[in-house]
Amino acid sequence: MQKCLIFSDSHGHGLYRMKRVIESHPDAAVIFFLGDGLSEAESLPVSFPDRTFLFVRGNCDFAPLYPTEETDEITIEGVKIVFTHGHKYDAKFSTGGLCALAARKDARLCLFGHTHRSTEEYHSEREPPFTLFNPGSIGRSDLGRPTYGLLTIKDGNYLLSHGETEY
Repeated sequence: MQKCLIFSDSHGHGLYRMKRVIESHPDAAVIFFLGDGLSEAESLPVSFPDRTFLFVRGNCDFAPLYPTEETDEITIEGVKIVFTHGHKYDAKFSTGGLCALAARKDARLCLFGHTHRSTEEYHSEREPPFTLFNPGSIGRSDLGRPTYGLLTIKDGNYLLSHGETEY
């Protein structure tokens, strides 16, 4: 079983929150950061050297410390995951570009940010079906409190949920 945390859109206001969430999930081995606040997220591996960090660059990330793609992919426990910030796929206006990305990459899970809104959409129109998942914003959520995502993968199956944290 693999447990993952998913953060996005800290915009310089989420480092303390991300650290608190990571500390409260000691069994989360993989941490995704989906852009816009990369300069603070890139400091997390120093505090948590036993975790694996996966970063993508957002539209507000201008000078990352490490070479960072705008879209990347990984397979964990048999589940192919594509992850991106979302601005290149017009995520604020439609999920059509993200659906096309998931289909093109043959991914079962597409993680994205950019909208600052925690969302989850299941799409069964293709085989295998896939899920679009946005953790919301760990910095400034449009829906209230800062949010993050939690992903658990076991035997090729996955479970997603959203969490909230204090300001």
